[in-house]
Amino acid sequence: MTTILALDLASVSGWAIGEPGGKPAHGSIRFAAKGASHEAIFANAFHWMSGMMLDNAPKLVVWEAPLPGFKSGKTTNDVTTVLFGLPAVIGAAAYIHNLYDCRKADTAAVRHHFIGCNPKRAIAKPMVVRQCFAMGWEVADDNEADALATWSYMCALIEPRLALAPTPLFGRSREHA
Repeated sequence: MTTILALDLASVSGWAIGEPGGKPAHGSIRFAAKGASHEAIFANAFHWMSGMMLDNAPKLVVWEAPLPGFKSGKTTNDVTTVLFGLPAVIGAAAYIHNLYDCRKADTAAVRHHFIGCNPKRAIAKPMVVRQCFAMGWEVADDNEADALATWSYMCALIEPRLALAPTPLFGRSREHA
């Protein structure tokens, strides 16, 4: 079976790892203290990913692709650098550890899969968190929830029989089948 590592990469990054059909391990991590340099953030992300590779040996890593067009005035250059730099650093760490299956997931596709719609961020975040709790996944924050949604999405692509699993109705019936 394919172990999938799903990431929601940002200043606080969510992660979820497990095999399709199983219960994923999950959490969130801040790669460096607020105000840290990009180099510190990227170095810590690289070391964290190397540890995930050694400890868990995922066969596939997927992250939500950064949105290509940020609204001017809403996202600083520092934030943009982190959002586009983290995927490069994570991909490099995976590559060094011989993991070549790195994928990007479209946020809208993940949300449609996991919550059945793609509302604006402020509405979507709590919906994704609620859906995680409905799935039996207790999350500490929306970063962790987004990583779990991405993990669920990729599991459904890898194992299509799981495509209905995010809804509580089908999630329960699959467990009791």
